[in-house]
Amino acid sequence: MNRRTELLPGVFLTCVQSEKFKTGCLSISLLRPLRREEAAANALLPAVLLRGCEGCPDMREISAFLDGYYGASVGSLVRKKGEVQTTGFYAAFLEDRYALDGEPILAPMVEFVCRLLLHPVTEDGAFVSAFVDGEKQNLINTMEARINNKRSYVVSQLLRTMCKDEAYGLPRLGDVEEVEPITAKSLYDHYRHILAHSRMEIFYHGSCDAGTVADLLKTGLSDLPRGEADAFSTVIVGKAETVQTKREALDVTQGKLAMGFRLGCTADDVERYPAALMMNAVFGSGVTSKLFLNVREKMSLCYYASSTIEKFKGVMVVSSGIEFDKFEVARDEILHQLELTQQGEITEEELEGARIALLSSLKTGMDSPGRLDDYALGQAILGQEGTMADLAKALETVTAEQVAEAARRVTLDTVYFIEGVAK
Repeated sequence: MNRRTELLPGVFLTCVQSEKFKTGCLSISLLRPLRREEAAANALLPAVLLRGCEGCPDMREISAFLDGYYGASVGSLVRKKGEVQTTGFYAAFLEDRYALDGEPILAPMVEFVCRLLLHPVTEDGAFVSAFVDGEKQNLINTMEARINNKRSYVVSQLLRTMCKDEAYGLPRLGDVEEVEPITAKSLYDHYRHILAHSRMEIFYHGSCDAGTVADLLKTGLSDLPRGEADAFSTVIVGKAETVQTKREALDVTQGKLAMGFRLGCTADDVERYPAALMMNAVFGSGVTSKLFLNVREKMSLCYYASSTIEKFKGVMVVSSGIEFDKFEVARDEILHQLELTQQGEITEEELEGARIALLSSLKTGMDSPGRLDDYALGQAILGQEGTMADLAKALETVTAEQVAEAARRVTLDTVYFIEGVAK
């Protein structure tokens, strides 16, 4: 059972108590509206904060501190949930009960993470310029490397096109042109603003009592400035009115086809979302899906074909790799398989294969602190309390007709095709 409490105004803690693992997990996330003017700064911020803090003024000192606690680890965490961007840290560390001679681990790790967040190394009322410049270049390098993975690049381009007038079209990390103007002072000023004006979600997974964790965090965050939190929301487009197609020529040997659909449902719709999740699995997610068995295996129209859904935005994306001259036939066959799903032509094997795959994934997720953290954050953004176990229970009763009904709500919005450069 998850326990969620408000520690301070706008600061929430979700605890999942478990003795399954030898390591505990703690994450702190600031929730921000996904906006072009701050997306890159939000992505840059945790990397800069991890360069040094009071007591550990550089990465060497931070590494030494973590090594002193049985090789604990701390990293940055930047996520995109619909049109909400989150920025912060996660930490993994040995559980107290496994430490030698009763040495406490949780308490100093909570204090350290709070120190990273609230007491960074500064110079002249700003972040250290060398830290900011170095992390800016790292972030730019990451952004510029996105084109190297064509499978994810085509999806990114699809969403930019499909959601060009919506915040969701922005990449999780922002864009290069927003990174370059950032200075040590402007980033520090932004940091001070979002500390005071962002909702904060903290997640803990481990065996320690929730009350003890709450007390440690209240102490560690006692210097946290608080003001009115900036609002965030996600614009939902329930149905596509027109279909747009865009082609891009690159030096590739295999075509990349991505198709974006409006799902007609989000995870906010607790009653209908399990059927939408099952529909995606029947249609295109996994080795028992229609896309895999028919478009890929039987018809050999593509090297891969799969669908995914973004539950906060209500978007479904089909991604496939095809020969350049198979664009029309592959596109049409993908749409045909969706049409079959809409008509209820779903076999028992397809339905139960989808159900087994989803339940297996959820069971695995319930054994993963990282997955539990990500799910809890999503539920907090949605304002829901349900757990992975609750979703699994709902999936057990989804029928083929409910899957077909979910499919009938899906409408094609955008097609994006990367083809080879003419020789």
